[in-house]
Amino acid sequence: MSRANFLRLFPTPRYLAMPAAGIDISDQSVKFMQLAFRHGQIVIERYGEKPIPVGTIESGAIRDSASLIKILTELKSEHHLTEVVASMPEEEAYIARLTLPMMKRIELRGSIELQLEEYVPLPAGDAVFDYEVIEGPENKKQGKYELAVSALPRRAVASYAEVFAGASLRPLAFEVEAHAIARAVVPTGEDRLVMIVDFGKTRTSFFITCGWSVVFSATAKSIGGEDITTTIQKTLNLPHDQAEKLKVERGLLTAHSQRELFFAIMPIVSVLRDEITKHQNYWETHREDHGRLGRRLEEVIICGGQATLPGLIDYLNMNLDLPVTLGNPWRNVFSFEKYIPPLNLNQALRYTTAIGLSLRTLTRLK
Repeated sequence: MSRANFLRLFPTPRYLAMPAAGIDISDQSVKFMQLAFRHGQIVIERYGEKPIPVGTIESGAIRDSASLIKILTELKSEHHLTEVVASMPEEEAYIARLTLPMMKRIELRGSIELQLEEYVPLPAGDAVFDYEVIEGPENKKQGKYELAVSALPRRAVASYAEVFAGASLRPLAFEVEAHAIARAVVPTGEDRLVMIVDFGKTRTSFFITCGWSVVFSATAKSIGGEDITTTIQKTLNLPHDQAEKLKVERGLLTAHSQRELFFAIMPIVSVLRDEITKHQNYWETHREDHGRLGRRLEEVIICGGQATLPGLIDYLNMNLDLPVTLGNPWRNVFSFEKYIPPLNLNQALRYTTAIGLSLRTLTRLK
């Protein structure tokens, strides 16, 4: 049994466990967050970020291992990191839902492995996968398990594992970004079906989740905050820094004299709206194939570093038939009445994945 499986089946007792840093690696940056218990509540122990040189990672695939090892080694040295839970790129991941007859839980992994090729385009021997059992009283009555399965190419996991080994960091687990984000922004114990939209700088991902179980995912590389900045830059003939400042401060909340800014942003925001509608419609036409999960979506949660674009939430609420809310990455971490974090909401949204990754270790200790 691998260490990852051992930790999943037999969690370390709280008094023996050490919190791990959640490390979120994207094409442009490495962000980490380490949470810890202090005086009966979770607090931020340390966090940080380093840029990644262009070409080091492309669409989630590592192209320059030496460069990434150097960055991770610097983070380890500067922040005294040892054990980590790391994200795996959404571009490489496959999400599937399986239904299996009742059996001993210890037999589930072997049964999934036998059927995996029917659900993901990877030979079983070339795939690394994990799963979650989606609980429900009707499942037991019907004598079956419903499972949310995440699979990754073994070569992709191996490439990231080698980089962490090169930086002398010990990964306790690798996790698809979607699961970490759901753990951060979906309330503990909630069973509603929601769509999470991770609106990032260079891409946007769409997840449908039941609680923390991810049952659908898709990524659009053509939608990102940097596209908005570039369009403003070209339309208004501004330097990049000024275009970024206008986007962050004004967004869609423009006065009559700034109509050019509004019309520069609107095409990309409209595409974002259309993508949400497309995935909602897909779910509605296929939800009967999802058993107990075949319910209507109840909400759209927007998170990610570009989620606080001024006017975005209001625009989406006016143009979608689902309520749209801004994600709160601290929702399952602490109450603002007891603890004030050193990051504002806009900064925290950029760390959503890292927060969810670090929470993975702490949720085992509660």
